[in-house]
Amino acid sequence: MGFVSILGLPNLRAQQLSLRRAVTPTAAPNEIAKKGAVESVDVAIIGGGPAGLSLARAVSERGASVLVIEKDIEKKWPNNYGVWMDELAKVRLDDCVKKSWPVATVYIGEGQKRVLERPYGRVDVEKMKQKIRAQCEATGKVKVSSGLASSVEHKDSSSIMTFTANGEKDSSQVEAKAIVDATGHALGFVDFTEGHAPGIQAAYGMEITVPSHPWPVGEMLLMDFRAEHMKGSDKEKKDADEVPLFFYVMPMSDTRIFVEETSLIGRPAVDFDYLKEQCYKRLAYHNVQVEEVHEEEFCYIPMGGGMPLLNQRVIGYGGSAGLVHPATGYMFGNAVNRADEVGEALVNALNDGNLSGAEVSTRVWKQIWSDARLLQRDFLVFGGETILRMKLHELQYFFDAFFKLPWEQWTQFLSFGLIRPEERLVFGLGVFLRASNEVRFKLVFEAIARGQLTLLKSVIPNPFRRN
Repeated sequence: MGFVSILGLPNLRAQQLSLRRAVTPTAAPNEIAKKGAVESVDVAIIGGGPAGLSLARAVSERGASVLVIEKDIEKKWPNNYGVWMDELAKVRLDDCVKKSWPVATVYIGEGQKRVLERPYGRVDVEKMKQKIRAQCEATGKVKVSSGLASSVEHKDSSSIMTFTANGEKDSSQVEAKAIVDATGHALGFVDFTEGHAPGIQAAYGMEITVPSHPWPVGEMLLMDFRAEHMKGSDKEKKDADEVPLFFYVMPMSDTRIFVEETSLIGRPAVDFDYLKEQCYKRLAYHNVQVEEVHEEEFCYIPMGGGMPLLNQRVIGYGGSAGLVHPATGYMFGNAVNRADEVGEALVNALNDGNLSGAEVSTRVWKQIWSDARLLQRDFLVFGGETILRMKLHELQYFFDAFFKLPWEQWTQFLSFGLIRPEERLVFGLGVFLRASNEVRFKLVFEAIARGQLTLLKSVIPNPFRRN
């Protein structure tokens, strides 16, 4: 939904991995040695985005030394992040927003407006980046460096990462007890199962100055599924129904807005040129004249699909760990909120004198993807795959039922909640009972044709499962 943006397409690459021995935290890293000398740290994190820096903060606050390597660490994060304010408050980052709105709104169909009593914010990426970096620096345990990691080689008790610092001709190396890939969907050093092809959330967005606009400045428009701008001909009506899109608006002021035309999930992805065309067409329908385009954004978010291998040596985090919501495209809140949980598991594993290096990685992977989380993902993947096969009018009926659920249920679905099977069962029954007959038929068909035993296991409690 434009909440996590990937500029460009995924570049899949992976390394083969293997390791052994227990470790304890070492001192903070000094300036990384050049020309062949090797410095040692506890954890090396490849990627300095929100996920990588949040994990560096969590690990260093627990006493481990960290090196973060990012291609250009001083460069502004390019993404436009929208997030629920309660998710930012959990990690004390709710002051890092450009603007927040007390409510979000959804238009299901003509005249069907839903007001969601859940504050929403647009992240101030520069402020948040500086705050997390300051938190890292305060520990005295984190070094952040601009450079490009080129390879990872594993030994029994550690791994050697080779990288080239910006401005340097010669490569450098660092020895780390654990390597984390936080490069997002680039998957530089993490291997995924092939699985089924992921659905793709695609969006075209832009921040613009306008003479005026019709959207209340005190409301954030989360989803507008209306398609009045596509009713000029039978072909337009058919296109609107078969390629369902929604509009997303952040009113920054009376004359400045961020707008985004989004395909929630598709396979293949909806073309960016088509999304841009529809965005301008929708603005024209609302009599909004674009005076100046301040920035454009092209979002490409793989959803569902394969899973990371949970027995590999390099640990993934964020997009590299498959943390994108398979039905909504959300990831930002999930990545920053789970950093403490995952960071604690990593440091505890490093401090365990009886674990080999491979066992350290496996323990952390199983914290990220416990049995409970895997079952949760199965349920969410079913939701994403079902939505993918819906036409616009079916999506309108579906989300009409979705937002009629009790507040706790729809918010938990969007925020990676519903951890217990019985919660998912109640949620699913709630949607089914509130949905139209057409959507009910679709849900039953998908459950029988594709959900089958996997879906059933995700909603039936089992007292013997490991959480």
